[in-house]
Amino acid sequence: MIKSIAAAALLIAGQAGAAQEECLPRARAGQLAVAMLPSLIDAAARQCGPGLPAGAYLGGGAGTLSQRLRNETAADRAAAVRTMAALTGQVEPAPGQDPDRMIDVLSAGLAASLDAPRCRAASDLLEALAPLPASNIAQAFAAALGLAAAEAGEDAPPICRE
Repeated sequence: MIKSIAAAALLIAGQAGAAQEECLPRARAGQLAVAMLPSLIDAAARQCGPGLPAGAYLGGGAGTLSQRLRNETAADRAAAVRTMAALTGQVEPAPGQDPDRMIDVLSAGLAASLDAPRCRAASDLLEALAPLPASNIAQAFAAALGLAAAEAGEDAPPICRE
């Protein structure tokens, strides 16, 4: 799950080009990650649900987390859609169109790569994150994205040290 979000955030940031930013600010990376998380949770539940053991968090309780994060990050999701549109050169959704559609499509593509071991790991990760407020989840993902960017080396834009 973290690698999926890291891949998306680094892809988006990479498309921004070095001329615009030397690094992706940690708070912005966390905001993008948490804004994407409800759609990614829903997509992962669809992808993984049938193969998970009974009682797995992603097979049941994750919907509550998804909805809570969707409610708590509504403003951030709109800002994330605008940021993703700007960074990727996409046109922002027109008035009246669902701005979450961009996140949903990206999330579905990322979730499609989840195999059985990754599904179980994602389920466990989400269960551990569930009690945390969105701001703490954002901090955790920002730190994880920083690690992922460091591991990717020169092929990925770094997460800014703040």
